[in-house]
Amino acid sequence: MRYLAVLIAIFGMGSWAEGQENADNTIHAVTTLHEDGSKTVTIMDPEKHTSEASTYDGGGKLTQKVVYALDDQNQPATGVAYTAQNKPVFKAVYKRDDANRISEEDDYTMDDQLIRRFVYEFGADGKVVRIRAFDSQGNEMKAAPAKKDQRQSLPRTH
Repeated sequence: MRYLAVLIAIFGMGSWAEGQENADNTIHAVTTLHEDGSKTVTIMDPEKHTSEASTYDGGGKLTQKVVYALDDQNQPATGVAYTAQNKPVFKAVYKRDDANRISEEDDYTMDDQLIRRFVYEFGADGKVVRIRAFDSQGNEMKAAPAKKDQRQSLPRTH
């Protein structure tokens, strides 16, 4: 579950979350400081359609990274989460709604077995108000309201 929180938090990094288009195809780096003293450094390369988000603890030690493949609008399409030792942990596939927001995340083992699925529900303001989680058999797990960081962190449309 620790990796889930990081994936959700990482969506807030990078130019896709800011609603900024990157017409010049230059590499962009964004550092986001978190309330717990940790930080995430995201480097987006629009020419390669990739983004890498590395999260560090308060002491500056790498805790994990996520490498995203971006679609034609430089929005995350898939991601792979890695441990601090660069070992892949799981893959994520993102589905979008008509407003181009991530509406579903499906997480898979590295050998393509479904682990879990998250469905994002949005309020009238367009922010995430609830995340519904389902296990690999489709059983809904305990639902909880989205935390402040999660509501603000999912990508917005351009």
